[in-house]
Amino acid sequence: MYNRLLPTAHKGWLYLEEIFNRVFSPRFNPLYYLGAISFFFLWLVLVSGIYLLFYYRINVDEAYKSLEYITNEQWYLGGIMRSIHRYSSDGLMLAMLLHLVKEFLNDRYHNWRWVAWVTGVVLIVTFWAAGVTGYWMVWDQRAQVIASTTTKFADFLPIFGEPLQRAFLSNGAVSNLLFIGVIFIHLSIPTLLLAAAWLHVLRISRPVINPPAALNWAIGILLFIMCLAAPAASKMPADLSVAKASFGIDWFYLPIYPLMYALPVWYSWSIIVGGIALITILPWLPRFKRLPKAEVILENCNGCELCFKDCPYEAVFMKKRSDGRPYEFEAVVAEEKCASCGFCIGSCDFHAIDLPDRTEKDINEEISNLLKLPASEPKILAVICNYGVNVKGLINPDTRALKDMPHVRVLHLPCIAMLQSSMMEYAFKAGAGGIFISGCEVNDCHYREGNKWLEQRLLNNRPPVLKKKEVDPQKIRAAWMSAIHRDRFLDELKGFSNELKAKKVEKKMILHQFIKERLTVPGIIILALAAVVTLYISNTPYTFFGEKDSLLIFSFKHSGKPSKVQKALSEEQLAKLPKHMRSSAEVVLKRFPVYAEIYVDNKKVLARSFKPAGLWENGSSFAFEKVVTEPMVHKITIKMSESNNTDKFDYVYEDTVDFKPGMAVAFDFDEKENRFFIAR
Repeated sequence: MYNRLLPTAHKGWLYLEEIFNRVFSPRFNPLYYLGAISFFFLWLVLVSGIYLLFYYRINVDEAYKSLEYITNEQWYLGGIMRSIHRYSSDGLMLAMLLHLVKEFLNDRYHNWRWVAWVTGVVLIVTFWAAGVTGYWMVWDQRAQVIASTTTKFADFLPIFGEPLQRAFLSNGAVSNLLFIGVIFIHLSIPTLLLAAAWLHVLRISRPVINPPAALNWAIGILLFIMCLAAPAASKMPADLSVAKASFGIDWFYLPIYPLMYALPVWYSWSIIVGGIALITILPWLPRFKRLPKAEVILENCNGCELCFKDCPYEAVFMKKRSDGRPYEFEAVVAEEKCASCGFCIGSCDFHAIDLPDRTEKDINEEISNLLKLPASEPKILAVICNYGVNVKGLINPDTRALKDMPHVRVLHLPCIAMLQSSMMEYAFKAGAGGIFISGCEVNDCHYREGNKWLEQRLLNNRPPVLKKKEVDPQKIRAAWMSAIHRDRFLDELKGFSNELKAKKVEKKMILHQFIKERLTVPGIIILALAAVVTLYISNTPYTFFGEKDSLLIFSFKHSGKPSKVQKALSEEQLAKLPKHMRSSAEVVLKRFPVYAEIYVDNKKVLARSFKPAGLWENGSSFAFEKVVTEPMVHKITIKMSESNNTDKFDYVYEDTVDFKPGMAVAFDFDEKENRFFIAR
């Protein structure tokens, strides 16, 4: 099923890109600049975040007020900055997720690309954490749900002494220290983001981190309009006595919170951790065999650096000459980075580098064999990239000729950039009447720059160039297209064939040069629609807890009675111990669990034992439970035993409490007075 769905999804993505190409042209297609657009949004987030930091107050009582001030009193600058911070964060997450999907569907994450894939996942998770802590810092109703749900999620890990949820038992329990921790995390994350972003492009030559200026302006202006039309605003102030939680949820950053709120903690952990782990290890699932790496033929290398300059993954580097020949440098291939794309072969005019399984000699022999077969029309050598147009089923497996055009012989290469000028010269000498080159779509080469480099070589703008004395450029035609463009491929090929047959070859050689580059009004409209959808997704109404119910919260920190004790040592026993271990006090080795029951109108709603904390179960017991009740006056009874006794209780609390709709009542235990009370 997976093997059937993935090609279908990939085909669907290519059709989406084709629609965008017709509207934007390949030059301005935003789907070709998702990584660069992510960087654009990242800079906006960082700049606006620095501005907001000057006004934010790290205080439980002042945090909300400080943001309300810049939103309402300073709306003309601070409010716009806050909106830019909010919506550019959403744009960043959207662009990163689409970028991830695109690379997955295009199968650009295996082998040498694993570093970019893993760091990309790290970037998404890290920025998600930044977004969550950013919402937390507002300390409104939404932040209250985020805080209580996050601490519930974190308390599943047995690394905290006292449950973090107790910090949000009541308004009086929330401390400024908590906000210092949250803002520390929020401000530390940008450092991790920049480090991960650097690692993300570490193995890429000439990474594209800036979209075309026109696209930047279009996105920036639409973002500014969004900020004016729908300014980012806080929800109602956080109030832990209010259980009602119904507000607009940002599905870019908070999609897992409804899940975490409603499901058992272990279930949420399994889904989240399992999902992230699965996505992270995708480069090794399934394990694809890597192709042989390029090898330098040192006796032919003159250190010209063309292979070094053309390599898209920095897999070729230059070092000082090691064989005593009269050249300064020699090329070296870093095997762990090599994509076996063939760029270096196409850039070398001295036959100094080869792929072991597809040498230049092998390719020339293949060209010779393809063209030696007779044909009634001028023979055409169709050189096709492995990741470009899909010609499966169109080729005669015996002759490698197109079934409907037997005079067209097909040569497949890993990437179109592997095609050397000398190979084309050899093809014409071997009897080719013309050469038709088909590579990946413009700006979407599987190996990043293949069609770009070849086009520049054919136009004599990048070495090695064609020798026009031996090759007629008018008999070379190039077309850049994706796997779905089979019909266009055949049409272009038939047209070229007819021109050769009629000996009326057009002068144009490279289709890319004649593509009209434009950012049209329909393109702006599509971007505007994306902005509207982003607005809705980032503020979709959702109810965590309605106003038809009330909430009873039960919590305590209390030590059970000792169940195992080490008696005080005698002076003689103490004398045998090292000085730092001498203690005459009695030592509690283990404690009983604390057992508690809760009754609402004499109906038991909770009965549970709470184990002592600590590896040896000799610490305090902690509780944090929530019980949904009807909004009315209830008789509440709480019973607690320090020795895990279900029949005899050490503490009993009874009171009549008014539970109002959508409100919460929290019960805690006072360790000094040994009694339960309502926390406020």
